[in-house]
Amino acid sequence: MAEAGVRADDDARARLLEFVVDPPLQTAALPGVGGRLRACVSDFRVVELPAYTPDDREDAHLMFTLRKRGLTTEDALAELARQLEIPRRDIGLAGLKDRHAITEQWVTVPAAAGAALARFEHPAITLGPARGHSNKLRRGHLRGNRFTIVLRELAVPPAEAIIRIARKLELLAAQGGLENLYGPQRFGHGGNNAARGLAQLASPRAARRRLKADLTTSAGQSALFNLYVLTRRERGLMRTILAGDILKKSDTGGMFESSDSALDQARLDRGELVITGPIFGSKTRSPGPETPALALEDAVLRRCEISRETLRMLGRKVPGTRRAITIPARPDAISLTTVPPSPAETGDDAAELGEGVQLEFLLPAGSYATQLLRELMGPPA
Repeated sequence: MAEAGVRADDDARARLLEFVVDPPLQTAALPGVGGRLRACVSDFRVVELPAYTPDDREDAHLMFTLRKRGLTTEDALAELARQLEIPRRDIGLAGLKDRHAITEQWVTVPAAAGAALARFEHPAITLGPARGHSNKLRRGHLRGNRFTIVLRELAVPPAEAIIRIARKLELLAAQGGLENLYGPQRFGHGGNNAARGLAQLASPRAARRRLKADLTTSAGQSALFNLYVLTRRERGLMRTILAGDILKKSDTGGMFESSDSALDQARLDRGELVITGPIFGSKTRSPGPETPALALEDAVLRRCEISRETLRMLGRKVPGTRRAITIPARPDAISLTTVPPSPAETGDDAAELGEGVQLEFLLPAGSYATQLLRELMGPPA
């Protein structure tokens, strides 16, 4: 009987992990377009939108764009550090970018590396003009990203695909926006990082060791956030403010706790506010005691057998934060055009790239284009 109980617990954990890593679609009631993503590297382009521009101070750092093709961000920065003969830790960046893509992002290096920077050469990396800046770039110092993405090998002709995408976007808008879930790339192969991260966050022994904010810990935090959002969806609370909810002002980003649900609900409906969910850590701002919002967060933690006492032991390296549970997804905010067949790029496995649909859109920092594409592509008819 004990073995059966262990198997049942393992099965429950596996189902929970699958739920947060590969959640049900918001728009499953509508057919998607199917298709193939990243048929070639140039079908996925990302341009980082900086939070600020260089301030032209010349004695501290140099700030410039780094455009790469077919490389991870870390591979590109390692090459930059090698040619500039500086430690990798001296290079600042605002965010990581996809490998199988053409991406442009902002980086900083110490001003003393300017002469070597002018000599930099690499076939897959192009650097923009360098300007002085007072501070080293830190993770999260960006406004968002602009995506240009082509879907090919569609389940329907491109004209029909555009109609289906528009209908999906209309449904997302009616639902209050796209759920701001973390994508599967956050969780490692088969969700393994998420499983290990959740186990770390549940372990008082691990917490007392003061976990580092590494990929595994972040995966566990992200899995908890996804579970929180999906729990709100299951309970029909994605657009309903609970007493104690931590809300974010759309214009300024300021956060406050809801004490007047009716008043705040009207502001949410007008687009002035967004509900936030917890990235659980040692200092995550929580709803007030005995509020429905706190009860909801506690229900999520219990489902993963994680206590707030254990979270408080994590220390300053895993402080936690809050994250909007939805992001806008309006039909008029996404440009859709058909793309004719074209010759395959060197190194691609197809003789010709078939016709497709190109999407151009912006997303705020930290949001996943793959989550939007997942909604639009599936389920194909």
